[in-house]
Amino acid sequence: MSRPGALLLLLLLLIPAASAATISISPERIDPGDTVNVDINSLPDGAAFSFAIRGEFDVNPGDTFAFTARDLVLPFSLGSGEVSAYSRGTEWTGLSVQMPDGASASLSNSADANGEFRTTQNYNISSGTYSAITLDGRAAPATERVVTEVTMQGVKTGPDDGRISFAIDGITHGTATVTVYVDGREALSRAVTIGSSSPTPTATATATSSPGSSGGNGGSTNPTPGSATVTSADGKASLTGTDLEGAGLLAVATQGTVPTGWSPDGKAYAVTPEGREFSPAAVLSFRLPSVNATATLARYENGAWTPVPSKVEGDRITAPVSRSGSYVLLVATPAVEPTATATVTAASPTQTATQATSATTTPTAAPVAPLLPLAALAILMMLGRKRKV
Repeated sequence: MSRPGALLLLLLLLIPAASAATISISPERIDPGDTVNVDINSLPDGAAFSFAIRGEFDVNPGDTFAFTARDLVLPFSLGSGEVSAYSRGTEWTGLSVQMPDGASASLSNSADANGEFRTTQNYNISSGTYSAITLDGRAAPATERVVTEVTMQGVKTGPDDGRISFAIDGITHGTATVTVYVDGREALSRAVTIGSSSPTPTATATATSSPGSSGGNGGSTNPTPGSATVTSADGKASLTGTDLEGAGLLAVATQGTVPTGWSPDGKAYAVTPEGREFSPAAVLSFRLPSVNATATLARYENGAWTPVPSKVEGDRITAPVSRSGSYVLLVATPAVEPTATATVTAASPTQTATQATSATTTPTAAPVAPLLPLAALAILMMLGRKRKV
């Protein structure tokens, strides 16, 4: 191999395959009806992409409300997609979507005993302009503040650069928090103030299920006085604590390396916003797939999931968390036994059936990635020898 060719191969082995996507969200404040822009650059096809709009606004108890993202432009498609909706502080809530092709979809339902509504629908989310995505409903009799959230997520296909834009209608004062996740990691989260002034968002205290119940808020966690609970849109994860102002839970795709002997049980959940710390620590709770499951919670760090101290009680598993980040439920997987391949040959008159049968075990192929640094070193040594000659 020539020296230029060897150097090129070495660079291919050592240089990362792709650059990270960059995200920006603007502006920081809007008037009702104004547009929010999410600019995206270098987002490759195949990336797991998640986009959420969370609204928090004051209401009069018992009044109706409508929080609308109008003329939402999506520059790329999201395959194997999901649209999730969530609200808190309501008697009932409805979700309606006007599709780019002119079709529409809507549904509504009563809130649960904690004043929460949630739904998840599977869609292949196409690029284009969505005329309106609306969460409307009626505030609960004792509620003065409503939280709404719409999440779109899936596998991205389309242009690497583009802009998501939408206008906020239906409320005069409040906040719209826009959060973007790429491959399971938060790319950016920003709270956009709506109106000239907006009260500081506050978490709403909710009842907590007793041990062993199937409730979705807090499981067997015993909240202290003044604690609040934030729940994911699908109800599978919750966060309870006394310091949850502005915190949220967002379902994201599970990416990265999982410890040997474990596998993720469904999606990961991101505690948002990025950089948020909890003092005292909050309690993160996941619903177990079964009461007897061997499980642990894990945190995403540097491309890998690391188990954190967890406690199983009834049908929930909990762990104290002091900062935001992505967490997932891992369940133990049985060890895979080597596959034995039986080779049968025709027996001679003097052979028995047992003698004519031999068993061979097919070994697992060695991974290539760990050998790349050794290959690069070998190339450098060969180049050094040729220069000496």
